Amino acid sequence: MPVLELQWRAAMMCASIEQDAKGHFRSEGYARLDPSEKGALSFFLGQAQAKVFAHDFFRVSRFVHYDTYLTYCGRPRRKTRPDFIGFYGRQVAIGVEAKGRSRGFAPTLVAAAKRQARSLPVIAGHPASATYVHVAYFDRDEWCAYLEDPPSARQGQLVDPAALTLAYYLPIVDAIRARQTELVSLVGDDVMYLRAYFAETDIYVAVRGDIAARVSSNRSVTAGGDSAMLGKATAGPLYELALSLDAESADLRSRPEEESATFFLGGDGVAVELGSSWADWAEAGRR
Repeated sequence: MPVLELQWRAAMMCASIEQDAKGHFRSEGYARLDPSEKGALSFFLGQAQAKVFAHDFFRVSRFVHYDTYLTYCGRPRRKTRPDFIGFYGRQVAIGVEAKGRSRGFAPTLVAAAKRQARSLPVIAGHPASATYVHVAYFDRDEWCAYLEDPPSARQGQLVDPAALTLAYYLPIVDAIRARQTELVSLVGDDVMYLRAYFAETDIYVAVRGDIAARVSSNRSVTAGGDSAMLGKATAGPLYELALSLDAESADLRSRPEEESATFFLGGDGVAVELGSSWADWAEAGRR
C-alpha cells in the first residue's frame, strides 16, 4: 500500500465522517461537495463501512477485494462478482457487494447489487455463511446501513483460501517493510509485532512478527513462473497460522481484541495506532 494511498484514505474518512457518542454523521465538508464529488467519495465510504460491519458482526478481519485476489493469482477480473470475500476460521465465509450513496437509494440499486452478490465464489473448505448487499448512505446526516440477502444461487468460482490469505497480508507487510521497522510488544504479552511509523498520516501500523515472517518479500507473486511456487510455499503456512489465530480468538479464555480511541489490534494480528495529531478527532468520539 503506497503511503499516499494510506494518506488519502485516512483523509477521506476523517474529512467526511464526524463522530460522537451517539453515532457517525456526515461532516460539513462532505455536505459542501457537488453531486459528482459526493458520488466518488461515497463509493469509498461504502467499502469502509462494509469492512467495519463484517468485522464487528461476523468477526471477519481478512476482508479481501475479490479483484485483488484475482490479480494476485494472475487471473482476469470477472464481469460480475461480489466486491469482497472473507473468512473467519473454517465456519464463517462471506461475500459482500458494497455500495455507497450520499442520500437515500432506489430499489433498483439493491436489485442490481443482489445479482452481483449471487456470484459468490466458493472458498475451498469454508461453507458459505452469508452473501449480502451492503448499502451505506446518509439519512438526515446520520451514516446508516442497509443490508439484504439475495436468493441463494449456484456457487461458482473456487477460491484458494491460502492464496486469499496471502493476498490480504501482502500489501500490509510490504507497506511496513518499505519503512524503517522495529520489533515491539504492543499488549504486554510475548507476541512481537513488526511496526512502522507513517509520518505523513501520523499513524503507526504493525503486524504480528510471525505473520510477517510467513509473507514473501517478492512483491510480484503471480500464478505463473517460479514466483508462483514461492507464493504457494509462503501461503500455506500463513493460512494455517491465520486459522490458529481464529481458533484462539474463538476461545473465551483468550485475550479479546484490544481497542481504544487511538489504538486497535484486530483478530487478524494487524494493529493501528493514531498519533497525537488525531487527539481532537479521538476525543470527539467520546463526547
